[in-house]
Amino acid sequence: MDVLSVHEAGFSYVTTLPDGAPAKAAYKENDKRFKCLQTHPLKANKIILFCDADGAGDNLKKELLHRYGKVKCWHVKPPEDCKDANDVLIKHGKEFLHELINNARPYPVDGLYTVGTYYNDVMDLYRGNYDKPVNIGYHNLDKIYKVMKGTFHVWTGIPNHGKSTFLDQCLIQLGLKHDWKFVMFSPEHSTKMHIRRLLQMFTGKPFDQGFNGRMSEEEATEGMRWIQKHFYFIETREHIPNIDKILELAKVSIQKYGCNGIVIDPYNEVDASRKGSYREDEHIRDFISKCKRFCKMHDITTWVVAHPTKLQKENNGYQAPSAYDISGAAHWHNQADAVVVVHRDFDNNSIQVITRKIREQGMYGQIGEATFNFDSASRTFVEPPNESYSYGR
Repeated sequence: MDVLSVHEAGFSYVTTLPDGAPAKAAYKENDKRFKCLQTHPLKANKIILFCDADGAGDNLKKELLHRYGKVKCWHVKPPEDCKDANDVLIKHGKEFLHELINNARPYPVDGLYTVGTYYNDVMDLYRGNYDKPVNIGYHNLDKIYKVMKGTFHVWTGIPNHGKSTFLDQCLIQLGLKHDWKFVMFSPEHSTKMHIRRLLQMFTGKPFDQGFNGRMSEEEATEGMRWIQKHFYFIETREHIPNIDKILELAKVSIQKYGCNGIVIDPYNEVDASRKGSYREDEHIRDFISKCKRFCKMHDITTWVVAHPTKLQKENNGYQAPSAYDISGAAHWHNQADAVVVVHRDFDNNSIQVITRKIREQGMYGQIGEATFNFDSASRTFVEPPNESYSYGR
C-alpha cells in the first residue's frame, strides 16, 4: 500500500520489500527480503528512504544506509500523526505526500548544518536508540577495548610481535559472537596462507602435518565454510592499489555481502606515490580522512595496521611503541579513534595488548593493558588461566 500511495503522489520509481522490514539490522548477505534491491542500479545518484516511523522502520533504514551509503541517500520524516506513506495519503492527501517526498532531506555527510539537521540523531542518543559498541569476548580486553561502528582504528607494534595474528583472532571472535563480516586487504601473505592461519584459529588445531591433534579434513572444510561467509579478500595482482581502489572494492563487499569492517594490513602495502610537493604527512592525513569518511558513510569499522619506524634498543630490549613512533606519526595518533599496540614478551611467551588512545573513553574503551599467553597447541593467544574468557564456537 505504501508503494501504491507514493505512486499515486506522482513517483513511479518506487519499491518496497516483499517481506516487510527486518526485526533487527543484521546486514546479512543472504537475507531474501533484500533480493528485490538487486534489480536497482547501484549507480543511482539519489535514493529517498521513506521507512515506517517505528522500530522495524529504523532497522530497515540502517540496512539500506549500510548498503547504499549515506552520500546518495535522502530521507522522509512523516508527520506526527502518520506512521507511513499510506497514512499520509489517507489523512493529508496526495499533494501533501508529494511535497513531503519532494522536501526529503539529505543525510549529513559534508557541508554546513544546523542543530535541526541532527535533532533526530541526538534524540536517538538520548533515548539509547543507537548501535552500541560490541565486546570481542575476552574478559580483560573488553574492559579497555570495544568495537564501535563508524570508527577508525590503528594497530601497531614491532614486526613479528603478533599484531596481525591477534587482530585476525579478534575478527574471528566478532564473527562468532556477532556474525560480523570483514573485507581484508592483507597482501604481505598470500590469501591461501591467510586462510590457513584463520583456520587454525577457528578450529584451535594445527593445520600442518607432523603436529599432534592436527585438524581433520572435515574440520578444515567446515572451517572454510564459515570463513567463506565472514571473510572477503581484496587482491590486485597486477599493481599496488591506492586507497581509492581498496575502498571501491570494499564498498562492493558492503553492498553485496553486508560486510561490517575493513582491514588494511599493512599500510605500507598501499600505493603511497605522490605528485609535486605533496608531502608524506599530507598523504597520510588524506589517507586517514578518506578511511574515516568511508567508515561514517557506510557505518562500518576500519582497522589499519601500521609498522613503527626503527626503534632504539634499550638494555631490557625494545619498549612498546606508540602511534607517535609510526612514520607520519602525529596524524596516526591524532586522527585515529582508537590506537592499539601489540607487544610480545618472548621470554614469557606472552603479548601485551595496550590501548594508547580511545577517543570516546567510557563508550568503547579506556587506556589500559591486557595480557595474553600464546598457546602453541591451538596456535592462538589466550588469557591467563585465572581470567575468564570465551573463544571458539
